Amino acid sequence: MAVLRHDRRHFQWGWIPFLAPASILLLALFLVPVGFSFYLGLTNLQLIGPHSINYWFTGLSNVQALLADKDFLQSICLTLIFVVGSGAFGSSLLGLVLALSMQRANPILRSAVGAVVVLGTVLPPATVAVVWSAVTSTGGILSLLVGFRRAGFLYKAPMLVVSLANAWSLCGLSMLIFAAALRNVPRDMIEAAMLENAGPFRRFARIVFPVIRPTVITSCLLMTLLSFGNFTVVFLMTGGGPAGATDILPLYSYIEAFSYHRLAYGALLGNVIVLFSGLLCLAFLGLGRLSGRSDRMGGGRMTGLAAAEEIAPLTGPT
Repeated sequence: MAVLRHDRRHFQWGWIPFLAPASILLLALFLVPVGFSFYLGLTNLQLIGPHSINYWFTGLSNVQALLADKDFLQSICLTLIFVVGSGAFGSSLLGLVLALSMQRANPILRSAVGAVVVLGTVLPPATVAVVWSAVTSTGGILSLLVGFRRAGFLYKAPMLVVSLANAWSLCGLSMLIFAAALRNVPRDMIEAAMLENAGPFRRFARIVFPVIRPTVITSCLLMTLLSFGNFTVVFLMTGGGPAGATDILPLYSYIEAFSYHRLAYGALLGNVIVLFSGLLCLAFLGLGRLSGRSDRMGGGRMTGLAAAEEIAPLTGPT
């Protein structure tokens, strides 16, 4: 006879009235518009012209054109660089480094640096774009500092510059997330490892990182979603140029819909963005589940003798 486990959470039908308002909002403000956008992506809708009012379902013709579009394939690669490189990894890594660095910093210096870093997060995207354009364009602050007035870094390495601007605008939030997570690291284990002459890198790898691993995955997921929405920075800094060098998917969708008046094709590109972001979210959630499963198989967090046995091999130079 099957034994009912009381440590598992079971769905209660009495919860439905409490879930109904949120479900209605989700259906009305997300699922219905996304579903209608998927339908528009399979039509011949235009912004201007005979098909702006009288449009109809055209099947997979837009999908076939999308798969044969070389600019679309290039845009996917650029989006991966921008979203994953500067968003998930760049801003999260920079936020983690800042949070670790300010743990032992002077309080005045910590407050000053923290204010400057968080400023990039609270500034409007338009302001971030103007600041980075002024710094990296020809005759900008950066070219004056390196001694080359004609060095236009924004036009020589546009993808690198917009990625740095995106990472700078998000690292403040990532730093706050990691600063809160680092407070959960057991101080006694850090002190025990220091008594065993363990270096900072080994202390981080063996003690700090296992504790903040779920926060790392959360930060990467959040930075990925925020990078997908950071359309304004790229649009104002480069407009997708030069020669499509920064034409990420959100910008490519906007150009196709409102510059070339192909609303149906732009809607299809927007649908790709939804699917693309969903796949990335599933990938990060899968990593989180694998991480949690490995922690459960390993016995969870270390305590007592297990902690001492784990700290013992740390002895030695880093």
